[in-house]
Amino acid sequence: MQTNQSNSAARRMRVERGIYRQPNGKYAVCFMLDCKLTFRTVGYGLEAARQERQAFVEAARWGVIASAPRLRFGQAASWWVERFARRVAAGERSERTLEFRRYHLEHHLLPALGDRPLREITVHDIADLLDALRERDRAENTIAGALATLQCVLRFAVRNGWMPDSPVGNLEADERPHPTRLAHRVLGREEIQKLLDECLPSYRPLIATALYTGMRQPELLGLTWEDIDTPGGLVHVRAQLSRPRGGMPSRRIRLKTRSARRQIPLAPQLASLLHDHRDTSRFKAVSDWVFATPATAPRSTNATRSAAPPLARHAPPGWTRTGRDCASTTCATHSPAT
Repeated sequence: MQTNQSNSAARRMRVERGIYRQPNGKYAVCFMLDCKLTFRTVGYGLEAARQERQAFVEAARWGVIASAPRLRFGQAASWWVERFARRVAAGERSERTLEFRRYHLEHHLLPALGDRPLREITVHDIADLLDALRERDRAENTIAGALATLQCVLRFAVRNGWMPDSPVGNLEADERPHPTRLAHRVLGREEIQKLLDECLPSYRPLIATALYTGMRQPELLGLTWEDIDTPGGLVHVRAQLSRPRGGMPSRRIRLKTRSARRQIPLAPQLASLLHDHRDTSRFKAVSDWVFATPATAPRSTNATRSAAPPLARHAPPGWTRTGRDCASTTCATHSPAT
């Protein structure tokens, strides 16, 4: 045992805490992983060795180690997603926010930066990425979401010592995305009635509920009959519908924020429409979806868009373009409180 320790000491010379110089001139770093002392050879530069050791130490805190000394954006992003998923499981963050971030990582960030070493990502790379998204005719709101997700991952990397600072902060004002807010369209009572008369019968209860409650689409699609309190004249917003992902079907999940849990007055016109809808539906149990497909599944976000073509012929200007905001604003304008 003593002979093995002597040979190890002869092979490596301690330079500073956690960093050793090998006979071939390369540096080796050591760190604890699963309560065991682990060594990795990293290169010839002392400063680089310090940075690599810090990266290994921080990575080991999450139970993983970098697959290569030069930590890449894709690996850091996967660790960030794992951390965010744990916060979702703990109820600290919304699952829809995680889906939003994953979408931008998979569709915009990882294809462009996934194989890039973190410390080599510059502000010019980010500016080029934003320009490439604009050339692909991505909306400014989409580009803003991609940039916000990139900033989340880079801040995570800075916090863990994997890079000195985030280059996102060095973007010029004209390089950043500039999302535009469309003017909200308020429908009059006659327009509401005309819209409901012209829409597809299977979608009339859904669109009426959106108009009379102002609920977000995931909240609407996540309603069950237990949430409709006709005797009390209330709609209880308790959950929302997730998007199907990775072979898993849509399901009810936590609302986006705590303040989103609320009770909405049930207008008499809407109560009557939902009563008739339930009478004609095959799914009447309290646990059944209010807006179900023939296969008992909830209607998906994409499926509800099929109601748009008939509406486009008869809806007031601006409805099909800003339907969600139009519904919310119309509800607020015609609510009894106003």
